[in-house]
Amino acid sequence: MGHIRLGTLQRSKKWRDVIGLLDSDADIARIAESAAHASESDLKRASDDPFFQFVTQLLVRLPLLARAPGFEAEMAELGLPSEAVNSVTGLLSGLNEAINQQAFKQGHSSDAGELARSALIESLSVQLRDKLPTLFEPTPQEVRKALASFAGGQEFSTLARDFFARLAYRSLDYYLSRELADHIGPDKRFGNDGDRVAFESALRQHTFEASKIVESFAGGWYGKTVWKDQNLSQDKINDFTRYAFKKMRSELGRRRATA
Repeated sequence: MGHIRLGTLQRSKKWRDVIGLLDSDADIARIAESAAHASESDLKRASDDPFFQFVTQLLVRLPLLARAPGFEAEMAELGLPSEAVNSVTGLLSGLNEAINQQAFKQGHSSDAGELARSALIESLSVQLRDKLPTLFEPTPQEVRKALASFAGGQEFSTLARDFFARLAYRSLDYYLSRELADHIGPDKRFGNDGDRVAFESALRQHTFEASKIVESFAGGWYGKTVWKDQNLSQDKINDFTRYAFKKMRSELGRRRATA
């Protein structure tokens, strides 16, 4: 099975600009915006990758499947055994395996798809557990109800924001992590590994704050596309993904300008 990798940015002028910022005292906002700008073409192409598309389809469709009759049968169609929906851990593990199976069917995986997979599993883990009881193990019915709750505009916007915040951070870190090790040491950007970890934490927080822009339109898109137009095609989901990436990059640039 092949693996499709994101492009190599190190030879581009845009990426050399990012390295120059790492060599300077530039703040996190400038570095994040510059890295997003340098990787823009790669992220645009991600929406055309079938493996990536399968993951984003799960993001949008899973809440609707949980809300409708025949949930277990639909999960089985995705490759999840019936017991997978009995717990959050089982659901996440089953989804991870379903994504593996999809990559096998397509004959390839991809960096973009792997980044999206990690973002989806993390988002569902956090968002579902926030909705479930903490003292006792939730029942399968409670797990399904929590997942189905994201089939509303406001709730979906929360899930979408969390997903794209994690995806944006992972995408930027995918490129930046290749360079950060070369900027650790005396008289360099990071005096030690602790400084580098602090930088990564700040980058994660910065992208989460920028993802507010996704939350502001995701609910409206969901309501119109799913409930009004009733047209949740893969093309519609791809358009949503492209627009979310575009808005995220624009917001990163706006935040740099106002920092």
